Amino acid sequence: MRWLLAWALLLLPAWALEAGFKELDVNGDGVLEKIAVTNLMDLAFNEKGEVVGWYVKTYKGTVIGDYARAPNLAANGPVLSPAGFIPLKADFRVENGRLLAHFQGEEGTLTYEIATGRYTVRVRADFPLTLRLSAQGTPKVLLEGQEEPLPSGEGSLRYLAWQTRPKAGYALVAFGEGPLEGRLVGREGEVRLSPGQTLKVYGGQNELVRFHVEGLLSLPGLFLPNIWGQLSLGLLWIMETAFRYTGNWGLAILFLTLVVRLLLWPLMHQQFKSMAEMQRLQPLIQKINQKYKDDPNKRAEATMKLYQEHKVNPAAGCLPLLLQMPILFLLWKVISSYEFGQGLLWIPDLALPDPFYILPLLYVVSTFLSTWLSAQGNKDLIRQSLFINLIFIFLVLQFPSGVTLYWVLSNLVGLGQQWLINKSLKPLKA
Repeated sequence: MRWLLAWALLLLPAWALEAGFKELDVNGDGVLEKIAVTNLMDLAFNEKGEVVGWYVKTYKGTVIGDYARAPNLAANGPVLSPAGFIPLKADFRVENGRLLAHFQGEEGTLTYEIATGRYTVRVRADFPLTLRLSAQGTPKVLLEGQEEPLPSGEGSLRYLAWQTRPKAGYALVAFGEGPLEGRLVGREGEVRLSPGQTLKVYGGQNELVRFHVEGLLSLPGLFLPNIWGQLSLGLLWIMETAFRYTGNWGLAILFLTLVVRLLLWPLMHQQFKSMAEMQRLQPLIQKINQKYKDDPNKRAEATMKLYQEHKVNPAAGCLPLLLQMPILFLLWKVISSYEFGQGLLWIPDLALPDPFYILPLLYVVSTFLSTWLSAQGNKDLIRQSLFINLIFIFLVLQFPSGVTLYWVLSNLVGLGQQWLINKSLKPLKA
């Protein structure tokens, strides 16, 4: 029964959340907090204008049902706190896709601006204000004129940061469009804002692509990409360049797919050809298995002789598959972590799952057709493909649409390549 319930929940349309505010007691103190809800994160504000909860969503576009179990950047107190500021009233509204939280006090107005497709919150006040910051993770500060961040310091800041792990987990990074005055002592940081000055606070995944999207990669000491990271940035550059010329992320993903498949064409050709040759020899292999079913040594000898006569290497299809796996993994990481902010046809946002599950269905169909084309009538192989796809569909349903779109397009290119290879094979001699 539980399995059927889980399946039914997965089949519900995965609409993008409508950005807005709700009231809920997230910390169990008996007082309702005002929660800004977005596809990427939820922020809980108390009546003092403090951010008492910064909840990063594990899956984009989902509803957090239990805030006690959700990933929270808050440590032992508020993530953001306006020092000495006492709001007299608060106003929460949604304007042009942004969530605005205004806190009005005697000194002036404190404003939090949350973009629904970003992890970065913009904080500003029309009066001099000191903001206190604290979060989970290892704290560090980068001062103006320094090459590397320090565990503490005071003066003109380039950023304050808390990172739970070096290249994983979560991060909170406070930075500005120019130098900021502040300090970091222990786990507590302070930033002093002049009237009208803006503080940007990133709170989300401690991850390369997210830092690229939010403009944090240029800040030294936060994230140093390794060779795989450099390859990811190269793939990002291709996709973003295509978008600049087309203005459409769907076409940009199509262009990226064609470039990657072109680079992988020789490897995939070898893999598809080996698979086709192996399937073509199956009738003869079955006859050998029947003839020498009681003699495994002669069966193996006859099989190897058959491979030699037809110049087929059984292991030739494995190496290309292993070589392309890292590239496919990098593409998945790039597309799944990117924030497109744009839809395609029936899809409202390529960063979220397909609400009607059309792309996952196309993925399963294209994968099955690819297996059917390479199996050449091998019913056992076709049944295995169907079984694997039925299991894998549970994961595909939750993939961002951009990822599934890439896989569908890649499968279609692979189908064309497999068809050309099958057509080029000569008839098998008995």
